[in-house]
Amino acid sequence: MNLNKLLLTLLSLLQISNTPTGTYCGTKTVFGETINGLVNIKSTELLDFSISGDFTISCVDEQYKLDGSNVIMTGIDTEGDCLHDALTDNKITLSSIVYDSQTNQIDVTVKYSIATIDILLTTSGCNVQYE
Repeated sequence: MNLNKLLLTLLSLLQISNTPTGTYCGTKTVFGETINGLVNIKSTELLDFSISGDFTISCVDEQYKLDGSNVIMTGIDTEGDCLHDALTDNKITLSSIVYDSQTNQIDVTVKYSIATIDILLTTSGCNVQYE
C-alpha cells in the first residue's frame, strides 16, 4: 500500500470515529425523580430520541444533522414533527444535544419547569432496542 492510500485510509477511519453510532443511554436523578434518556443513532440522518421521568417523550426516525459536535434536530421547529409536538405538549425545551467524539458520549440538556436537566448518555449498558 503506498503512502497516499495509507493516509486516505487513516483519514477515513478518523472521520468514522467522529460520528456517533449505535445506542446511547443514561439516567439522572433530579429532585428525587429519575430521568432516563436514550438516543439511538440509526443512520447519518435518522435517530430515535427518548426521555422520560415525570413525562415521556419517545420519537423514532427523527431527522438530524451534525454541525461540528452539535446534533441538530432538523424538524424541531416544525409543528407535526414528533419531537416538536412532544416537547411542546410537555412544556420542555431541548437546549442542546452534543456529541463528544473523544469519549463517545452524548450530552442532552433540556429545560423542564424550573430545572435545567443535563443527562450524559453512553453506550455502556444500553440494552434498549427500538422496533
